[in-house]
Amino acid sequence: MSGTLVATFSITLAALIFSGNLTKYLPAGIGMALAGSAIIGAIVALGSSYRAVIAAPQENTAVVLALVASGIGSHITAKGGDPFPTIVAVCSLSALVTGGLFLVLGGLRLGTLVRFIPYPVVGGFLAGTGWLLFTGSISVMVGTEFSLASLPLLLRADAIVNWVPGLTLGLFLTILLRRYHHFLLLPGLLVFAVAMFYGVLYAAGGTVAEALDRGMLLGPFPSGALWPPMAPSEALRIDWAEIGANAGNLFAITMLATISILLNASGLEIATEREIDLDRELRATGIANLAAGLGFGMVGYLSLSESTLNHKAGAESRIAGILSACICAAALFFGASVFSYFPKPVLGGLLVFLGAGFLLETLYDSWFRLPRVEYGLVVIILVVIAWIGFLPGIGVGIVVSSVLFAVNYSRIDVIKRAAVGSDVRSNVERSAGDELTLEERGRELYILQLQGYIFFGTSYTLLKRVHHRMLSEDPAPTRYVLLDFRHVDGIDSSAVLSFVRLRKLAVSNGVTLVLTDLPSAVRNQLERGGFADGSRRVRFFPDLDHGLEWCENEVLRAAPPSMLPPTKLVDELESVFRTREFVSGFLEYLERVEAPAGYQIYRQGDVSKDLYLIESGELTAWLELDGGKTKRLRTMGPGTVVGESGLYLGTRRSATVVTLRPTVLYRLSLGALERMTREAPHLAASFHQFVACLLAERMVLATGASKTLFN
Repeated sequence: MSGTLVATFSITLAALIFSGNLTKYLPAGIGMALAGSAIIGAIVALGSSYRAVIAAPQENTAVVLALVASGIGSHITAKGGDPFPTIVAVCSLSALVTGGLFLVLGGLRLGTLVRFIPYPVVGGFLAGTGWLLFTGSISVMVGTEFSLASLPLLLRADAIVNWVPGLTLGLFLTILLRRYHHFLLLPGLLVFAVAMFYGVLYAAGGTVAEALDRGMLLGPFPSGALWPPMAPSEALRIDWAEIGANAGNLFAITMLATISILLNASGLEIATEREIDLDRELRATGIANLAAGLGFGMVGYLSLSESTLNHKAGAESRIAGILSACICAAALFFGASVFSYFPKPVLGGLLVFLGAGFLLETLYDSWFRLPRVEYGLVVIILVVIAWIGFLPGIGVGIVVSSVLFAVNYSRIDVIKRAAVGSDVRSNVERSAGDELTLEERGRELYILQLQGYIFFGTSYTLLKRVHHRMLSEDPAPTRYVLLDFRHVDGIDSSAVLSFVRLRKLAVSNGVTLVLTDLPSAVRNQLERGGFADGSRRVRFFPDLDHGLEWCENEVLRAAPPSMLPPTKLVDELESVFRTREFVSGFLEYLERVEAPAGYQIYRQGDVSKDLYLIESGELTAWLELDGGKTKRLRTMGPGTVVGESGLYLGTRRSATVVTLRPTVLYRLSLGALERMTREAPHLAASFHQFVACLLAERMVLATGASKTLFN
């Protein structure tokens, strides 16, 4: 059944390409189509990732080939030459180029390219294909190219008899097969249509000879083999200038074939509920098209309809595809005369059915699925293809889709989160006085976390937002703008210009720009674009934490000294143990440690067996990541505790702690804590309460920062 359908479709496509003034070449054209079906069908059947696949020349590319053949035929005939060798060369060359591209894409594993093609563009291509199939069906049935100028001829009584039955059949097939789905329905209706044609012919008293004279049959054809279409010596008559003039259409054929095979493969995945290796399909079809091009065949690839039909019929092996190819090959040996009596209205009706299917899917069904802007793009591409040609339609679709994408993407806010310095802090512990200062003056720091790909649309939005903040004095003037690039994928050249303008605005308003977590490529772009330009108003830091620390230090440096005294360990302990006597008793369980700068207190992964109280100096906790990278967790100063979590939980150290400058510590070992619990339980209880309050305070600060970042 698949072989019969493929052979019928091959004849139909050949009739589409070799119509009008090229009808005399139709026998050879049928041979080319059948040869392509046989070669491509066999090779793809053996190499495809889907075993029951059917591959053959398809209507998408045949429509463009018909346009090319018609143009070449008109030009060369006008010059008194024979256009057929050039048309054969175009068919073979398009198959060779397409096969080569398929092999390259499959070898580079670029089958997923189809995921990046916007549906409106694909829909516009399919709609244009449907329209050209529809108009091509009229040309097949009447023998005259469909155009506004030919309308008077098409409306003559003798022409209406030729195309109205085919149009009626095509519309009937479209309506019936959209409602009912059975793999035998289409073949059965085609057989019935052929029988109906001859039944009406004989009932009206007509004869086959009269039908041939009226152009209602494909023939008469000369006897003889259908292949090869021409002798090697005829290659000398190929007009390469005409082929060069149609290079754009050849490119359109290749691109359309690439899009179609990937879309057909994706559709077959959905229809069969099986995964298909797109790269393998490209490689197998590439080899098949190279062989078809060398054998004077046409471009072909996976057929969604016949392959789905095989699946519904229960085919599971490669025999179906191989047998289909063998049927097409066998048809080559019977000569063209066997097809002479095939009714043109039936072939025309089949083309109407194919074209109407594309038009209904893209113009009717899409009306209910697509946004109006995207639907409008489908219609625009259809109009351009119908009015000018396939290649301009492709170009318009790509350009308009790119503009729509840019407009829609620019609506996405480049600013993922916004905060001020009083809401988000660095991982540096500050004294009570410094904390109070940062709380009061934190709004001098404006923090923006950026996201996505920054281009001209989104960068202008960012520029306006920051400029508005710079001009605002409520409730405090902005002195620092921190831009975090951790979630930025990249920027384009127009965005660089926006950042240069942003730097100039910052300089004029006395604002310092702080950029953190810049990808190296983004930083290089900014520096090449003159963003930094040696300005002291631009600062770069490896991460958000260090950028926040620098801004906090600058805010504290510019603020009046705090009236609160600096934090001291003794003062903290007195607030815990109430009296100096209890503090002295507690210190008896501690070991004093004096460490130089850069001294490692403990390492990530060590056994937790003690904790440390900081009397003076500064410590930093680092998280060691894969690849030798580190991340600062917290910087701690006098009056705080480090290492308490591991000791209390009995786990290994979660981070590495190192001194930043000479530091004095008091070490409380696990043994000393247990001894204090036995000997002075009131001291142990007070110390446990102190640690609990410290942990609760850290939790509150961390929760506040998280709410600011994630809300």
